Amino acid sequence: MWRIRAEHLDLLFSGRFNNFEVRMFRDTQVIHIAPYDPRWPDRFLNERNQLLSCPDCPFLEIEHIGSTSVPGLVAKPVIDLMASATLLEEVEAFLPQLKKLGYQPLDGGFRRRRSFGRSANEGSEAYNLHIVPACQWADKDERLFRDWLCSHPSVVQEYAALKKELAAMNLPTIADYTDAKGEFIRSEIQKARAAFGKPRRTDWRE
Repeated sequence: MWRIRAEHLDLLFSGRFNNFEVRMFRDTQVIHIAPYDPRWPDRFLNERNQLLSCPDCPFLEIEHIGSTSVPGLVAKPVIDLMASATLLEEVEAFLPQLKKLGYQPLDGGFRRRRSFGRSANEGSEAYNLHIVPACQWADKDERLFRDWLCSHPSVVQEYAALKKELAAMNLPTIADYTDAKGEFIRSEIQKARAAFGKPRRTDWRE
């Protein structure tokens, strides 16, 4: 069962969230919802450069996605990267390099991407790396959602408020927290797709 420290709940409802970090616990696992950290973009760039400097790197593009890529948005301190490769099969030969960097495969149930994660170390955030085929790069919803948020500050505020509200609800699992954001995210993605000239999303499976 998730639980939230009582003093954090008091801060949540008093509107003073930006001065602290919400922590939700389940056994030994901790999820942080932290105020925006202006160091996150540099952390992304350092990781991007490290990946691209590896021998035989198959990545054509690497971008910062997720909440840490949106200025001013509260987020779990996990740097999400999305990379493109001509073919996903090319990633297999690069697995030893990813392992050297501390990345481990993640099973997200995806059929058309490969995902890897690196746990947080002292003084460093955790990282997630999502690798997709280059032919799908321009249509990836994570990129469109990021750009939509960056150009719509009011939506950022609404999204941040939703995150705080859900964090205070003591939801049973991480999946419940993620699912509870789904309706808002899908709605905004459809708006982003329309604004960027993309067809409406009818199949959310990947």
